[in-house]
Amino acid sequence: MPGFAADDPVYLTRPEHLDGLFNALMEVASEVWVMRDRCTVLEHLLAERGSVTAADLDEFQPDGDLAARLAADRRAFLGRIVEAAASGGPR
Repeated sequence: MPGFAADDPVYLTRPEHLDGLFNALMEVASEVWVMRDRCTVLEHLLAERGSVTAADLDEFQPDGDLAARLAADRRAFLGRIVEAAASGGPR
């Protein structure tokens, strides 16, 4: 990787590398959330309709109980990530 020397294996002791690692973590978490959200919507639509197309998933706008559930799940998911990052991870 550019900027990393083979004779300098301890990368995470530098603040700029920790910032980069946190940014990468947030990007991965964002993608994971999108997949979880889409899976929840898929399950909902399958239970409701019996079949689903990709367009159905793309166009669906959750409301009511489903929207509230997704919002609560998203807050909990993000809270766990931020808490782990702030505390230095699991102990």
